[in-house]
Amino acid sequence: MGSKIYRGVLIVNVTAMLLQSLFAGKLLGGDARSLLLHERTAKFLVLLAVAQLMLAVYLRMRSNFPRWIPIASAGLLLAEVIEFAAGDLHKLVVHVPLGVAIFGGMLRQLLWSAGASAHSAPLDVPK
Repeated sequence: MGSKIYRGVLIVNVTAMLLQSLFAGKLLGGDARSLLLHERTAKFLVLLAVAQLMLAVYLRMRSNFPRWIPIASAGLLLAEVIEFAAGDLHKLVVHVPLGVAIFGGMLRQLLWSAGASAHSAPLDVPK
């Protein structure tokens, strides 16, 4: 059950990131309203990364959830905070590539979670 909840959080996160990139593209295309939507989505993504980290730590403590998941989640949260700051400071040379890297890391976790449920022992079994 816990791995399904974690996968759900990852799906919401990846979907929000895709929406975030849509707002960025519209912003670059001259749509001024997209700036507010891009900013609000960024705040949501940081809060979602906090929730993801808390869930990963909880699942690691309660089950045989891999150790790398909470570590990766903490790294992604840190990257999200740096991403937010870089965007706020208009440092696009950091903001854009870091956003792509964060998306890749989140997608990596999502693909792992899909494979883990199909090919390994359940992650909800207490140690």
